[in-house]
Amino acid sequence: MMKENPENAETAKKVHIQTYGCQMNEYDTDKMLEVLRHENYIQTDSRDDADLIILNTCSIREKAENKVYSELGRLRKLKAEKPELKIGVGGCVAQQEGKAILRRAAYVDFVFGTDNLFELPEMLENVSKGRKISQTERHARQKVRNFIPDYTFQKSQNFGVKAHLAITKGCNNHCSFCVVPFTRGVEVSREPEHIIAEAKRLISAGTKEICLLGQNVNSYKANGTDFVELLKSLDKLENLERLRFISPHPKDFHEELADAFVTLPSLCEQMHLPLQSGSNRILRRMRRWYTMETFYEKVALLRDRLPEATLSTDLIVGFPGETEEEFEMTMEAVRNVRFDLIYSFKYSPRPGTRAAEYPDHLTENVKSERLKILLETQEKIVREKNEALVGTSHEVLIEGKHHRKENSATGRTRGNHSVSIKNWEAKAGELLTVRITGANPNSLVAEPLSTSPVSG
Repeated sequence: MMKENPENAETAKKVHIQTYGCQMNEYDTDKMLEVLRHENYIQTDSRDDADLIILNTCSIREKAENKVYSELGRLRKLKAEKPELKIGVGGCVAQQEGKAILRRAAYVDFVFGTDNLFELPEMLENVSKGRKISQTERHARQKVRNFIPDYTFQKSQNFGVKAHLAITKGCNNHCSFCVVPFTRGVEVSREPEHIIAEAKRLISAGTKEICLLGQNVNSYKANGTDFVELLKSLDKLENLERLRFISPHPKDFHEELADAFVTLPSLCEQMHLPLQSGSNRILRRMRRWYTMETFYEKVALLRDRLPEATLSTDLIVGFPGETEEEFEMTMEAVRNVRFDLIYSFKYSPRPGTRAAEYPDHLTENVKSERLKILLETQEKIVREKNEALVGTSHEVLIEGKHHRKENSATGRTRGNHSVSIKNWEAKAGELLTVRITGANPNSLVAEPLSTSPVSG
């Protein structure tokens, strides 16, 4: 995450932003910090030091929403001790709840939706005049493809070795369990020239790896440029070492995109492909519009070209009406595909979605037991796959010093495996060839094969 130092740092105010949810929310937080920099704010990791606290919220999962309200409860005391403290709530929960948050937590000063973060200066000005603000309306800007104003980018920014870059926002799929179309609106693709310009700024600031973001990232299309053409343009950028993207939809994964993993040097041999369920009936009820047969075909598109490619996925257990047999279909898919990583969740009803109105909701005990079985199976698969990597060599992008071990560094392979490198003090951003010497449940241990970094 970016940290700024305005020229008049001595008089700068301090902002603390608590981020919940997905990479898109993390990206939005960075944009808030960029906007606030122009209002003479600097970032602080401490709530106690802050002049402004913003909760950037997520409503995809019920637990994340509950965390937001719990955090607001803790902020009540801080507000009482510091009446001048400004508290704001943004993101998806704010987009859904709007003024209800101000009624439930009267000490909150302003609420703003996912399309309103660039209006922070105006909102803060109104708050300073004693007004309560609820700004969740979508404006014409939603239809403008360059939905991230250029004025927020400055040469002095420090983006780090890895960075996210949003290329779409919103979604048109309307999966029956998902609130994204309601909280982030219809799908909008950003103009390619603005994406390339932002990528160049990131690279000039030292970024080596860019991950493209979108709720349905591979359906990108703007000004006659589709997703694969955009990848090709980004791949040509000098000093961009690695390129990834998340989160694609299986229906938009095709041969041309599979070929890109082979032909584009910067595109990493790793892909996230959300499955959600192994049952065709449940997939229809989820409105996912593919079958297990077509999902297996998509997996083969990638693995036939790159057998060593890593594959991650999303899975929901306990969807309304899911039978024991249908849960076993999901388990069969996990055992067949052998994902390198899964993000698994118990189904939770979200307000306004179709699935929330479905009959036959499962009990928490049933959902918890199924999630336990899924996680135990996946842990065994990951352990076996990690152990099979011992003795192999990989290129690692160094992310920094190990937080516990002296004279050690941490980084990630092109397949996105987390690696701890023994006896090596490399600078963040260096590429290093290593040999895997050990395997842990969630990471690998390695030693350098060379005495100097790989040239980019």
